[in-house]
Amino acid sequence: MSDNAGPHAPGDRTRVLVLGGRRTVTMLKERTGYEVGFADEAIPFDLLAAADIPIEVDFDDWEGVLAEVRRVHALRPFTAVVSQIDRLVPLAGMLGERLGLSTGITSQAAWNCNDKAATHRCLAEAGIAVTRHRVVRGAEEGVIAAKEIGLPVIVKPRDASSAAGLMHCADADEVFAAVSDILDGGRDSALVEEYLVGPEIGVFAARAGGRTEILYVFTGEVGPPPKFVKLGGWFPSALAEGEQARLGELSERVLAALGLDNWVALLQFILTDDGPKVVEVNPRVSGGQGVALIAATTGYELTLAAVEAALGRHIQPDPPKAAIGMYHSIVFEQEGTLWYRPQALRAVEGLESPVAPVIEIDVRPGEAVLAINHPRGGTFGRIVVAGTSREEVARDHERIMKQLDLRVEPLENAEKQVDKPHTSCC
Repeated sequence: MSDNAGPHAPGDRTRVLVLGGRRTVTMLKERTGYEVGFADEAIPFDLLAAADIPIEVDFDDWEGVLAEVRRVHALRPFTAVVSQIDRLVPLAGMLGERLGLSTGITSQAAWNCNDKAATHRCLAEAGIAVTRHRVVRGAEEGVIAAKEIGLPVIVKPRDASSAAGLMHCADADEVFAAVSDILDGGRDSALVEEYLVGPEIGVFAARAGGRTEILYVFTGEVGPPPKFVKLGGWFPSALAEGEQARLGELSERVLAALGLDNWVALLQFILTDDGPKVVEVNPRVSGGQGVALIAATTGYELTLAAVEAALGRHIQPDPPKAAIGMYHSIVFEQEGTLWYRPQALRAVEGLESPVAPVIEIDVRPGEAVLAINHPRGGTFGRIVVAGTSREEVARDHERIMKQLDLRVEPLENAEKQVDKPHTSCC
């Protein structure tokens, strides 16, 4: 059932409801004349002041969220509901459907993307090559599946993205432990997949009115097994024009098979010897400072592209500020105490590019860091550099690293001083 609000007349004011997400609210207020509703569980004061319609909700209570949104919608109808948070995208789809909005992702398409087993099923039914896989509900079942697929394999949660919870397993014991960890974390199943070898390519697409536009393609770099932490990559990709065109056509087929329209998606491919295979499709904008890098090198502000897609429209890019960029995740081969020059976070001398770099380190000098493949290790910072050529970007990156002077001193039991898991993504 839905509140049949129907499509909005052209003269109606565009009013967008954002489920979580500071950047989307900020960009909408800075760059558009849209009225902005913002729903979150605990709205910070600055966003409380920025949003035209703040709505505090409990995202674990979808019917409660719907009731609050309906109450507002009856007086100030929303034109679209958007979110860039994985677990809230299906909620955005449900709200759009129940409010009777004419555009935006459907809840089914959202689940088809977020549930990696459903992704594989939809694509296989459409004749699109995907990884061989099994859904398992027990550790012993996982071992059997891994042997059928062929070791080594990848074990990951069905609902995770960007390598979260992913483990490379070379033998049965590792499979048993990885599946057990996922199930012990409260999930009722896990995904066992074949291990693909080849370059990782990311494609970000906006689909509106049944037409897909590729906004950017990038070549990703990942760390060693078992966690495959994302180390960053180059924007745009150095793939040949023909190969990029083929990936664009494949992306169109993938999104159509998943039923995704009037939304955006980040597609991950592995270029195997047998051709590209789809690894996962995430119905959201890429996270972290990659958004700033993409804006600099393509002219697309991705959060606005996502909003326009949810409104059934494609966006025109601004003139890009740079021709090429690099994203570098800061990781460490060993645990210990991290030291660096904090003044380099604010200014680096001798840079060639006119585009200011982004330099972030998530811990202060003298604090502990963990190795890249530690269960709570991963990315401890990031460097984003954009410029006129790959060579210029590489030189500026070298200057930044030299002036940061990162060094790790041995520290016994460093893991006891790291109080939170660090991301496996850039």
